[in-house]
Amino acid sequence: MANEQFGDENTGAYPSRWSVPELKDRQSNISVFSRIYEEYTDSEHFLEFTRKTASILLQTKTASFVFAVSLVLPLIMIGVGISNLEECPLNRNIPVFVLVGGAIASLKLLQVLYKQYNRRRGPAEEEATDTNNGSTFMDVLTTLILIVWFIYGNHIIYRYRIPSYEQTTEDPEHWCTKNVYVLTLISVAYTYALVTLMVLILLIVVCTVHFQNHRHAIQEADDAECA
Repeated sequence: MANEQFGDENTGAYPSRWSVPELKDRQSNISVFSRIYEEYTDSEHFLEFTRKTASILLQTKTASFVFAVSLVLPLIMIGVGISNLEECPLNRNIPVFVLVGGAIASLKLLQVLYKQYNRRRGPAEEEATDTNNGSTFMDVLTTLILIVWFIYGNHIIYRYRIPSYEQTTEDPEHWCTKNVYVLTLISVAYTYALVTLMVLILLIVVCTVHFQNHRHAIQEADDAECA
């Protein structure tokens, strides 16, 4: 079915979106968009192209910079969580979420940055290393734990109304130190914002490349008919 829809050969006036022959001799210094256009011609279906585009975008220097800067937040979370474990009677799991979430997020970001560093040294070496030491399994495991912990954090933080930041006589248990509570809100909001931004950029790039190639294919077909 896939071969019929995206056939390997030109059988009509309109060439297949995915039937362009594979480009040879990839350059290590090829531009990001050139690599994305190349992957568009090589991919067998749209989902594969989307996955490859995401991988390319995550390997850029801009992505590395964003991840490196983002590492500051989980490191702060670790410090605040350790120093305020007993300072949130509202829910004593909130400081634990801050501490553990910071540790897991730090580990994940360090994994990503280390993987990017290895890719820049040599894609073949990085791929062999992944296969040999099981880093792919660790990446997936860390990601799953981070997602579950993030969902748990949403649950414990949004179930309460905003508490007092100091203990009161009216409700002595409904308070949480400001550093812990605000940092929890910031970490959750930053995660939502970062993921949303990454998805939007991916969609914009994928749709732009797709429609440009589709328009180019139609133009070539029209030129062929006129000739």
